[in-house]
Amino acid sequence: MQPLKCLLAQPALVLLGLVSFLATQASSAALYPPYPLVKRQAGNSTGFTPIVGDPTRVVTRHSITTLKDRFPDRYNMLVLAWQQVAARVEANDTSYYQLAGIHGRPYEPWQYPDSATENPFYGYCTHASVLFMTWHRPYLVLFEQLLREEALVIANRFNGEARRKWLRAANNVRLPYWDWASKGVESKIPSILIDENVQVTQPGTYGAPQSTSIPNPLRSYRFLQDHSDWGVGDETVRRDSGQFDFGESTREATYQTLRLKSYNDYQANAEGIHGGVHVDVGGGMSFVSVSAFDPIFWLHHCNVDRLWAMWQATHPGVYLQPEPGSPTFALSGNGDDTITTPLYPFRNANGREWNSDQIKRAEDIFTYGYSYPEVPQGRSTNALRRFTNRRINRLYGESPTDNGEGKTSNRKVAASFKGLASGAAKVPNARREWTANVLFKPSEIRGPHRIRFYIGSDLVGRLGIFTDDKPDAGGKRRMNFTLPLTPGLVNKDIALRAEEAAPALSKDLRWEIVKVEGGNVPLESVPSLKVVVSSAIVDVGTDPEELPTVSNVLTHFAPTAGKDGGLQPAEPAPIGEKAPETLDTPTLEVAPAPKKMAAGDRRSGGSADQTLGAANPPPRLGALVAPAPREPAPRAGAAVAPGAAAPAGPPPVVIVVAGAEGAPAPVGPVAPVGSSTPSSLSAARQQVQHLQRQSRAAFAFL
Repeated sequence: MQPLKCLLAQPALVLLGLVSFLATQASSAALYPPYPLVKRQAGNSTGFTPIVGDPTRVVTRHSITTLKDRFPDRYNMLVLAWQQVAARVEANDTSYYQLAGIHGRPYEPWQYPDSATENPFYGYCTHASVLFMTWHRPYLVLFEQLLREEALVIANRFNGEARRKWLRAANNVRLPYWDWASKGVESKIPSILIDENVQVTQPGTYGAPQSTSIPNPLRSYRFLQDHSDWGVGDETVRRDSGQFDFGESTREATYQTLRLKSYNDYQANAEGIHGGVHVDVGGGMSFVSVSAFDPIFWLHHCNVDRLWAMWQATHPGVYLQPEPGSPTFALSGNGDDTITTPLYPFRNANGREWNSDQIKRAEDIFTYGYSYPEVPQGRSTNALRRFTNRRINRLYGESPTDNGEGKTSNRKVAASFKGLASGAAKVPNARREWTANVLFKPSEIRGPHRIRFYIGSDLVGRLGIFTDDKPDAGGKRRMNFTLPLTPGLVNKDIALRAEEAAPALSKDLRWEIVKVEGGNVPLESVPSLKVVVSSAIVDVGTDPEELPTVSNVLTHFAPTAGKDGGLQPAEPAPIGEKAPETLDTPTLEVAPAPKKMAAGDRRSGGSADQTLGAANPPPRLGALVAPAPREPAPRAGAAVAPGAAAPAGPPPVVIVVAGAEGAPAPVGPVAPVGSSTPSSLSAARQQVQHLQRQSRAAFAFL
């Protein structure tokens, strides 16, 4: 009773407190208008939530680790707001449950009447559709908008100076992203998304700041009601480990995709990379119908949106082109999806549905209150293009210069840009890069799967197939995914020139389709599957503010010929030009005559007549070798059999193959070389190929 008597004795203090409280509420109301909402299940369209973002300011979306380390106040308010939105009852239109349910289950209308349903067993999301990128952008803006509004409510519960501090932080709340492709972050889920508990500062008694530990809302979402009929438990789960494989191939694929010139090509390939991350994270993230309930979904898709904004900045004026539609909860899937197709269920303040045209430029994101470190506000179109190019090259590109860190992979990458092995010896800072292009109809691969690629026994990459378990999952479209083979070739020390890489892939490249829950899918059960191996000269140039240029794009038939699901020689080349057969088969080269050591030279520990040693390394496998000349010396470059006197006529040729334990060993003579006429070299080549088929000798082709 004493505190009450004290307050009653000081009416001025009570009045001041009441005024402060009312001012706080008025301030909060002004910051976010009370839009009318209705229950999603009500089948009533009289109220809706306008998706406007934050029209008052542009704030950068940061990576989750940067947000936590450099902007701890914003991070704190994000976590508190996320916790409160997740705790809202499921019937609330703006609960986490209903927002996540827009994507897939429970397959119910959101702020639209029941009559607006086209496919009752789908979500609103547009997967396997040209609208994939554009649909997810307002979805993210909606969630970000609600998080910011909730953060402002929480900040207003602090008192005094603390309130001003936390209101500033709350106003700047933006969704963070998880960049699963950049160097150093690839293949890792940040610990912030795994930790069971998190330390926060929240308003305590009388609004005083209070530090406490709460369950981490970024780790999982706990369902408030039983949904076991969906195949889910009490909360979302992921794979046991926070690590997954193939970050290098994901980064290379991201870099390749950001160089594509067409929006439709970019979005198709980017959707494939995105699906691989879904499948890798595992658990509910592997299934379209429930993936959005996992908090990591929002950080994953924020990164997808970021990469698309980067592509938009580097390809100004390139927009979505019509393609056959895919079925969703609100779209029939008949006809084409176009730049003006409504992005249901998202509406603007005027009540009209969003469409792709209103977000076709990189600069359009500023309208909704956010930017990215790589797509900042305030630059001209060309200045933004060059700025973003530099960031792309730094984050995802490969350099012909060894960075000096002593890592084997870096040195191998640097070497892959040099000399004949690069496949682009006449172009500085360039190499021939190799890609497996995978085409298929998602409707033939139901549910989450992986397509794994091997070179020999080494697993060099995988594609994640992120589809629903429905007969018409993915609609009518044939999807095209790409998997870079260059990292696998470089790591296995296989030269990138076509004469060496194509035969190696022909011999050792294979693929398989694996169900996420275990077991292989017979390749013949996916008749639309087509694996196409292509290569191109990629020139990184010398200007860090320009993306690499691509030329001499070739389709190679040898790596897939005779393999299930592979492109066959009788089919047309779907990518670029058909590679000449001479590039896809081993070539032979007459080795120069070994140098004879000068008298008294003992550098190799041998005599003056010795022709092999430290100064004369063994010839490469597959080479035609001309042994040391004897008096009288034949003309330079002529080939003779080892140990034989110089012949009077055209000498025989010696072919080097793998002998015991892989050491070079001569086999021959097999054909006279004479003056190295085309007919004589052709005969030698045929003999080499015959030896290879008969003995499976390990040839290395120059």
